[in-house]
Amino acid sequence: MTTYLRDFRHAARIFLPNTQSNAPKVKFLFHVYFEINELAYKPPTGDNFGILVKSVKLPSYKFDTEIMNQYNRKRIVQTKIKYDPIEVTFHDDNQSQVAAMWNAYYQYNYADSINATDVLGVEEYGTGAKYQARNIYNNTIAGDDNYGYRGGYTNDDGTKVPFFKDITVFGFWQQNFIAYTLINPIITSFAHDTYDYAEGGGTMANTMSLDYETVTYNTGKMDAASPELFVTGFGSANYDRTPSPLDDYSAESDSMNNFDDEGNPTGGQGPNPQPRPDSVSIINQGMAAAIAANQASSPNKRTPSAEAFFPTNASSPTDINQGNQGIPTVANNNTTPDAPTPAGRQIKSLTDSK
Repeated sequence: MTTYLRDFRHAARIFLPNTQSNAPKVKFLFHVYFEINELAYKPPTGDNFGILVKSVKLPSYKFDTEIMNQYNRKRIVQTKIKYDPIEVTFHDDNQSQVAAMWNAYYQYNYADSINATDVLGVEEYGTGAKYQARNIYNNTIAGDDNYGYRGGYTNDDGTKVPFFKDITVFGFWQQNFIAYTLINPIITSFAHDTYDYAEGGGTMANTMSLDYETVTYNTGKMDAASPELFVTGFGSANYDRTPSPLDDYSAESDSMNNFDDEGNPTGGQGPNPQPRPDSVSIINQGMAAAIAANQASSPNKRTPSAEAFFPTNASSPTDINQGNQGIPTVANNNTTPDAPTPAGRQIKSLTDSK
């Protein structure tokens, strides 16, 4: 007896029509870009900080209000907006890229760590005073007074540029993005992790808290061929951009994008209709690839049954949800050109993102 996995009709009507516009976004699809002033720091490893972000908190807000009395009627008046700090957790990578960025920020703003002439036997910072000098009772501390915040300047006009121009958190769904840009962010706390012999399976992390002056919102559609055109720093390095051999059908030809009020597919197809591969053909392709790679030579190898339907993508349940007559009853997560766009400024060209 063939077994089918199905969804409930009310859930299909709520979440699946119009390219799943009512379905919630997932937490793991995001990217963070740190716009650093080159006058302050030019990372030798490029724009890799985004892929080292483990988690990031999105902006949150508080509002100051006052309760007024209007002829015995309560009135609430807004007076001020407050931006809550956000927290970013980084993987402590083997190349120490995050630690190097923090050290550059630390030395750019504070002189405490650049005074020593001999640390670990290395003379790196010139002729500054040694930390071990005992001059508490000396008549002068000349030559040993370069501590604390470094005002200074980095521009010809005598101003000092901020270390970060801005930091943008991108959230992704169905080849679309929303961008939360923090303007003039400043680090308010930075914490390294704890080494612990007892945590044999643990990994190290760095945690940073940021304050900022305001937030801007932008939304748009990603270019699948060149996602970095709109989402800065994403897909340009260290990403596998080879198309999957299993993705052999056209998204535009998928008939599951349109549903009626009852949650049933209307059957409309795009200009280039191509059959969507079913689960069995996908499994067979995977088995063939595994055998070719000499990864499925076990004598206990089992051939997938044509009577079984297995999920292949948690976000695309079309393959596993079949009706009584073998007609899919739900939509996948492909987008259509007329899908609704979220709130915020819409970016449609490169000039819009500047």
